[in-house]
Amino acid sequence: MAEKAKPKSEPKPPPEGYQEEEFSIFFYINPFYGRVTASQLLLFTKYFATLNKAGIPVLRTLGTLARQTANIRFRNIIVRMREEVEGGIPLNMAFRKNEEIFGLLYVNLIRVGEESGRLYNVLERLSSLLDRQLKLRRRVLAAMTYPAIISVVATGVVLFLMLAVIPNFAKLFAQFGQELPWATQTVIDVSNFIGGNLLNILAVTLGFFLVIYQVNQTHGGKYFFDSMKLKLPMFGDLSQKYAVSMYSRNLATLFQSGVTIISGMKISVEAVDNLVISEALSTVVRDVEGGMPIAKALSAINVMPEMSTQMIEVGEESGNLDEMLEKVADFYEDEINFLVDQLTALVEPAFIVVLGTIVGFIVVAMYLPIFKMAKVVTGNAGAGSEMSTGGS
Repeated sequence: MAEKAKPKSEPKPPPEGYQEEEFSIFFYINPFYGRVTASQLLLFTKYFATLNKAGIPVLRTLGTLARQTANIRFRNIIVRMREEVEGGIPLNMAFRKNEEIFGLLYVNLIRVGEESGRLYNVLERLSSLLDRQLKLRRRVLAAMTYPAIISVVATGVVLFLMLAVIPNFAKLFAQFGQELPWATQTVIDVSNFIGGNLLNILAVTLGFFLVIYQVNQTHGGKYFFDSMKLKLPMFGDLSQKYAVSMYSRNLATLFQSGVTIISGMKISVEAVDNLVISEALSTVVRDVEGGMPIAKALSAINVMPEMSTQMIEVGEESGNLDEMLEKVADFYEDEINFLVDQLTALVEPAFIVVLGTIVGFIVVAMYLPIFKMAKVVTGNAGAGSEMSTGGS
């Protein structure tokens, strides 16, 4: 007797509040399109802490946060987390499934807070940590992007002169048929080259940045570029201080929350973006696991100055390591703010001088033939006047 065909099970409906993502063309062009930003994560953590303090259950809290989140991707993640917690999964496991969004440090602190019954305290600490990190990151990004913005503006000004202004001067000079000064001819030749090969130049520039981006995705490429960043004047110092400040602050927060020092160091290393510094700090973890004091292991890699390692050594001996790490992070944040102010003060006049020199050279080069023609016309007029006087 033939077995009856089993009825096909209907597909499970999406959880309440789930919304299908609509991918626009920007999703494929921009790899950061639709991502969960640090500010969105900070707001989520602050609201979570507030609702948890008010005694609202986790399921209701996640539902409320999902409804208030504008980012569709983040909203769907929160909705799925709520469904998983409702199904019996611990809250920290729901966060761990989305570790690429929240980060290893965030997930481990949630686990510590849930297991110790101090979730609100952990969320408050996370809010403070994310807030400080966001402000520091914005300061560093402002210092890094300011020269780039000025460079783009300067390039736009020069391109406008080369493509819109210089060709008109070139047509005017061609009518006179006179030999042009070297500077003028050079500017016209550059203008003709850019105008005739503009698409090729744009394609080569785009291809160059795409190659750089792809190389930076590999371990060797990222290590090379990160090492080059550290060697740049002032910017390298800024990158190093930013990485060490983040590491010290994260380690202090983990240690204060009850995470063991070895686990905290491993988690904090994962949060360091610079591969050169993170690999150096990984050797510190191995040395500490082998029984070496933290301060001695840190001094061996020459990432922190001697004063910072001495502060950490005092913290180890006195049992106030978390407090000393906080002071190290505060010290580096002050150093970063000072460096950012210095960069802003130095970069702006430097770019004004460079742009003024380029534009000034172009302007002088274009007016040199005009001055020459004016002299010729004045000389001819003077000669004609003398001849007419002599004839009379």
